[in-house]
Amino acid sequence: MRDTMTDLKADQARFIAVLQEGPAAFPDGLFAGEPSRALLGLKAHANTISHARLVALEQTYPRTLEHLGHASFNALSREFIELPDVRQRKLMQIGEGFSAFLALRHPDRQVADLAAVEWAWLQSYHAADAPALALGDLAAYDEPGLLALEVVLHPSSRIVATGSAVTELFPEVEASCASCAAILVTRPLDTVRLLPLNRLQAQIAHGAQNCATMGNLLQTAIETLGEAEALSTVFALIEAGMLARPGG
Repeated sequence: MRDTMTDLKADQARFIAVLQEGPAAFPDGLFAGEPSRALLGLKAHANTISHARLVALEQTYPRTLEHLGHASFNALSREFIELPDVRQRKLMQIGEGFSAFLALRHPDRQVADLAAVEWAWLQSYHAADAPALALGDLAAYDEPGLLALEVVLHPSSRIVATGSAVTELFPEVEASCASCAAILVTRPLDTVRLLPLNRLQAQIAHGAQNCATMGNLLQTAIETLGEAEALSTVFALIEAGMLARPGG
């Protein structure tokens, strides 16, 4: 007796393989009619899908596209979208890992850093909304209450490690950071913000992921930076919208 569900899954798998791998995966008898006509249709469909993937990548990385130029970006993009794991993705996730790919394929580290920041920007923009902890909120607490205040990373917070002067490619960053080791990407309200961090500041930002209270964060910052710089760094992280209160 024919197992309809099993046959359907097998047919679907063959159909998807043809869509993803092209004419080389075309099995005899998959479509009714002349195979040559079906192949023409599949080639047109493959071209449409390929174009949609390229457009999605361009829309995900507009500044990387502008920086590289269309011809160079397009050549790298065509190679990237043909990677086996990339071919399986939905368009919204097509750009994941593009920065790591560029780091291997392009000699200028600034290009990979630029793409990494753009991907973090997109993830931050689409992150869940939550009230960010503001400096003004801290005035409501006495010293014991402030030290015991529970904090978590804001859902939009992303920390991007950098190895180049990538901040010069972002005019919205007030000043490029010659010793920039990371960029903090946040969206506390409607606008994505970028804050360049040096190595020690980046260490504090990363440490904030494991600091359950404001007291822990301050202690880590003071031990790392010293009191004067620790306070200014923590204030800058809060002002950027990096932190929130649990359940906020």
